[in-house]
Parts: sequence; C-alpha cells; structure tokens
Amino acid sequence: MPDSQLEALFLPDGDGFKATPASLGPWGPDMLHGGAVSALLVQLLEEQGGPGWVPSRFTCDLVRPVTTGHLDVEGRIVRQGKRIQVLEAEILSDGKLSARCTYLRMSEVPVDLPDGAPLETATPPPDAPDEFHQPPMFEPDKVFFVRTGIEMRVPDPNVFGGGRAWYRLLLPVLPGRDTPPMARVVAAGDFGNGLSGFRDRAFPQGVTFLNADLDVHVFRPPVGEWVRLQAVSAWNPNGTGLALGELADASGPIGVSQQSLVLSQI
Repeated sequence: MPDSQLEALFLPDGDGFKATPASLGPWGPDMLHGGAVSALLVQLLEEQGGPGWVPSRFTCDLVRPVTTGHLDVEGRIVRQGKRIQVLEAEILSDGKLSARCTYLRMSEVPVDLPDGAPLETATPPPDAPDEFHQPPMFEPDKVFFVRTGIEMRVPDPNVFGGGRAWYRLLLPVLPGRDTPPMARVVAAGDFGNGLSGFRDRAFPQGVTFLNADLDVHVFRPPVGEWVRLQAVSAWNPNGTGLALGELADASGPIGVSQQSLVLSQI
C-alpha cells in the first residue's frame, strides 16, 4: 500500500516538479522509474492539449537518467488539425536533458465500417488481478515505484518476472489532479523489460537491462483502474535488446508496448 505521507508520484517544485520516493526505480539510488516519468509527461501534455481527443501513441526517449532532483518540463502543441493532435515535451533533470517524448492523439469521428473490416474482439484476458499475488521485493525495506506508487500482481508470488502481470496506480501523478487513463497505460507499459527479464528475486547474473525508450500504441482508452501487461524480451550478445508487450484491461486488448534495451555487464 502507498506510504500515508506521500500525496502523489510528483509534487510541484517552484516552476517545475520534484519526484517523491514513490517514483523510484530499481536501477540506482536516485534514478526514477520510467513508468512514473512517462505518466508525468502524459499528465502534463493532456492538460496542455485539452479535452476532446483520444490517445493513440506515446513515445519517450530516456536519453539520460531522470533523478530525484528538480525537474523542468517544457511541453508544446506541435500540430493540431481536425483529426490529429501532436504534442511533445522535454524533461530537464537538474538542468540536463533527460527525457523527451511525443504524444499523438486523435479526434473521434463515427464511421460505418464495411463487412469484413478488421475489428478487435473484446475478449477478456484469461486471468484477473484478484487471482494474482504481490511480487517478491528485491529490497523489502526500501520505497520503490512498485508497491508504493503502483500495485503489481503476478501469477507466482515467488517470481517477479513471470511474463505477465496486472498493474494499477496507487497514487495520483500530481496532487489534486485527476490521473488520465493513458498515464495508467504508460506506467504499466514500462515494466516490459523487468517483467520478461527478471526470473527470480535477483537480477540475472552479471547483467543489467535498462530501457532507453518506451513506445506505446493504443487503439482505445483503458476502462477501469487495472492494466494487464504480457511481455517477452530478446537479448543480443552485442549489448542490445528489445522488450515487446501486449496491453489489456479487464474487457480485452487495448494496445502494445515496445522498449529498446541497453544491456550492460556488472
């Protein structure tokens, strides 16, 4: 459950923002989880872009670690037409460019689809959050995004990386502001590398596998608090990799996620 003293994943800090411990990832003592960072970017861009649009694609390049210091976010509307809106933003962590993203949204226009059109069937997933378990923790006494900022449910309580899990945010992204449904999706989508890379309580021997980006496509907004992710990873001896994920809610599929992986020897 979330720490009772934490209001949100991030707090206003002058003309920018500062992360709370609920946004911390597993890769370093002051490095934020990419899912928390992505949720903040979606929140701010949706507020800037205004209502009347549905999410389609969010892409974030994590060019440098986003840390617990002061964060400046610069967002803008790149183009807005009748059907498509393109937004972009940059995060400066302690004055250095750390992440940049683009967010594509579309307007909804009713269309009469012809017979034989490719329709996504609303088939519910074969499992549900209440059938799964809390994952094992690597450092149980430390506050991380998992269990404090976001709840994670896995099939086996002894295995973190079983390839599939359910997620729901436990805190708002920012205090006193409604969390956009797409923020919940990108927060879950950033777990693909961990979900398909961790195989027990510890890191795989001698290798880290940070993601350099996150790319999420959806064909409809999620319904409800929970987002399901099923992911696989492919690692290459040249130090690169790719994580691919399928995203769903309780009603059925909603989209896909991809992450470019940077493998490093430790």
